[in-house]
Amino acid sequence: MVLLNASVQYENLAQLCNDPRARNAVLADMDNIGREVQLRGFEFAKAVTLVPEPFTMENGLLTPTFKIKRPQAKAYFAEAIANMYAEVSASDPTPQRMS
Repeated sequence: MVLLNASVQYENLAQLCNDPRARNAVLADMDNIGREVQLRGFEFAKAVTLVPEPFTMENGLLTPTFKIKRPQAKAYFAEAIANMYAEVSASDPTPQRMS
């Protein structure tokens, strides 16, 4: 990951997760991998949110069989999801037309 070569200093994982350089580095890696496996344009992520805490049964995001509880995850990350949509809308205000 490019970020590791940038000698980014952080005191805790939460600080790193909130660093835009970390998010951009993760998104760039995802884009590179997507190009390697020839994903279509609509299959690429346009934004990511990094979270320092794992999904666990204790925080209500996993079932006892380690499956994601989708409704709970949607509620838990509602603000982050809204922020990502706003970020994407701000960076590309014109909607893309499918050809």
